[in-house]
Amino acid sequence: MKGLLLTIIAFLFFVTSSCNQLEPNIDWMIKHNIKQLIFFTDEKAYKQEASYYDAIIELKKEFPNEIKNMVIITAPNAKKYFNVFDIQSCPAILLIYNEEVIVKVDGDATVNQIVNPIAKVLKNK
Repeated sequence: MKGLLLTIIAFLFFVTSSCNQLEPNIDWMIKHNIKQLIFFTDEKAYKQEASYYDAIIELKKEFPNEIKNMVIITAPNAKKYFNVFDIQSCPAILLIYNEEVIVKVDGDATVNQIVNPIAKVLKNK
């Protein structure tokens, strides 16, 4: 009888612990005292994101620390943050500082349309 009760308790513990899935939380990734990039990406749309990848490579040459601190949010997790950052879809890149979006580029954009506004703000320390 004790063995059956112990087995049932162990089974319930296992089931309840496996159902408790942690949702990704962006709050722990955001550093509020620095200018930080957030990149929303969907691997299914990698062809649309080519200019974003090129822009990130170009920005890394001049701003390596900012790229090092970049947060990458992938689909499907990205959709739950669309309303928070007022974006419509992936790809998108944001530059935030002190919980404020300073630069936002989303959708189809050229490398220059991505790099220029971000570089302009990052140069102004």
